[in-house]
Amino acid sequence: MSAQPGFFDLDERYAALSAAGDPLLRLGELVDFALFWRPLIRALRRSDRAP
Repeated sequence: MSAQPGFFDLDERYAALSAAGDPLLRLGELVDFALFWRPLIRALRRSDRAP
């Protein structure tokens, strides 16, 4: 069984990824994800009506 993560483990992991050149940070600079909010909300509303 693995040990339970510590309080700061996630922050330290994010810092390590950023220091190593996290590709998601670069992608966030290039893509305006706000453009996807409206279609995402519409899709989620439709999925709520599914049986």
